[in-house]
Amino acid sequence: MDRRKFLRKGCSGLAGVTLSSCGGGQVSKVEKAAPKAAAFPASVLAHSPFQFGFQSYSLRHFLETARFVKEAERLGLGWVEVYNGHLSVQASDEEINSFKKVLGLIGVRINAFGVEAFSRDHAANKRIFQFGEKLGLENLSANPAGDAFESLGRLVNEYNIRIAIHNHGPEDEQWRRPEWIMEAVKNLDPRIGACVDTGHYLRADVDPVEAIRMLGTRVLGVHLKDFDADSQEQIVGQGRLDLVATFEALVEVGFKGVLSLEFEAHKEDPVPHMWKGLKAIAEALQRMS
Repeated sequence: MDRRKFLRKGCSGLAGVTLSSCGGGQVSKVEKAAPKAAAFPASVLAHSPFQFGFQSYSLRHFLETARFVKEAERLGLGWVEVYNGHLSVQASDEEINSFKKVLGLIGVRINAFGVEAFSRDHAANKRIFQFGEKLGLENLSANPAGDAFESLGRLVNEYNIRIAIHNHGPEDEQWRRPEWIMEAVKNLDPRIGACVDTGHYLRADVDPVEAIRMLGTRVLGVHLKDFDADSQEQIVGQGRLDLVATFEALVEVGFKGVLSLEFEAHKEDPVPHMWKGLKAIAEALQRMS
């Protein structure tokens, strides 16, 4: 099925996946707005030691699934970490299957979901894991309360879905420093670890490279973001983030997951800025020792 037929057929057949406004006129409008092929050839990343995807929060301006899919296709990456603005934890089985199908038709697979809060409420936590199982997730990016870990340990073992604690910036009183995460997880199941957000570490005056080394095999996910000295977001590779050193540290700790590119600025049209970040990533990979 070609892309144009897929979008038109999908709009009538994917009920409940925020496609209610996906009439033919709107599809045509979106098609005109998007180029036919990505300006960045993602194939140049094919021989890197990592897999690359994106955090769907980068495309939060495009909440209707048809438009989100168009932008994801422009980006050209094969993996996505979905945030709940694009698919709710309360979604029905039909909605979940439809969402996966649309992404599958453009060659995008879901590797993670989040960032989700977890508490000591085991039943509420279990509902998120059940949702994750239906999506086929590897990771749930998480912001857990301190008393959530007894429940999370049981659920990680039951569902074999990993919990990756996501750090935020200087306002994060619980998880902004890697040593705080290590202290919390050091005696837990190895499937409970960290989702390293390089940009938020920069904002918190933490060296992301040293954070990766400290967390070691507990690094289960990565959000690639970049900020300058004034805590203003920059295209990846144009701020303070040392991409070469970051990638070398990830190799040192044996990271095998997906690196998720995330860009929160220019939300109305982030993809061209993300292409520039991917170009910097490709150049950094070539410079690795």
